[in-house]
Amino acid sequence: MLKIAVCDDDPIMLDFVSKNANTLLAQSGAGHTTVRFLSGTEFLKAHKAAPFDVVFLDIDMPKISGFDVAEQINNINETLIIFVTSHDELVYSSIRFRPFRFIRKTYLENELSETLEAVINEITKRDSGRKFMFQTKSGEVFVDLSRVEYIEIYGHWLRVCIKDDEPLNCYGSLSDFERKLEEHDFVRTHKSFLVNCKFIFAIEKNQVVLDDKTIIPLSRYKSEMVKNKFKKLLRGTL
Repeated sequence: MLKIAVCDDDPIMLDFVSKNANTLLAQSGAGHTTVRFLSGTEFLKAHKAAPFDVVFLDIDMPKISGFDVAEQINNINETLIIFVTSHDELVYSSIRFRPFRFIRKTYLENELSETLEAVINEITKRDSGRKFMFQTKSGEVFVDLSRVEYIEIYGHWLRVCIKDDEPLNCYGSLSDFERKLEEHDFVRTHKSFLVNCKFIFAIEKNQVVLDDKTIIPLSRYKSEMVKNKFKKLLRGTL
């Protein structure tokens, strides 16, 4: 059962998102509950008591903004954050809050449908796990891709860096992994690095910063491609 929150200080927008989400999820057969909130403060109080799986979060709200709410959510659990805003230019500012999607209010009807489909797929993946096989010197090792932060060329090996675990040295070509993992939201930032977009905290001029403050080089030839991929990911168009 999906627990979904919709948080927007505009009652009309709150009603529109809630009703359309309920209709689309009912059509998909996904079991769910939807709760509405007119303020970030009200939502956070409820979320801390019983966390939601997904939140549609307006960015531009009084007293406490959507960004402020998102920062607190990320300290509680892995709720899927979907920013809903009229300010298209805020897409890059939102990266550091690790949103699942970024929906523009002017395209809400189309992007909401795509986003909810992606939500269902993501929750299904979380429930089932996304095991991927890496060939190591000692044999085949299967790792959940959602925990792989990045892969780098490391001497004659590829080093797979895994969240809260020891790195894994494996055989293979980074280009081969790039092709295989593209559909799982990995992106080549540099000739020697393949990064899981889930862990990107910021995209800067010559580097990508991950959630744990790891610095990954960003080639100037790949900078625009990385930004565009991340932007498409947030809008659900990948």
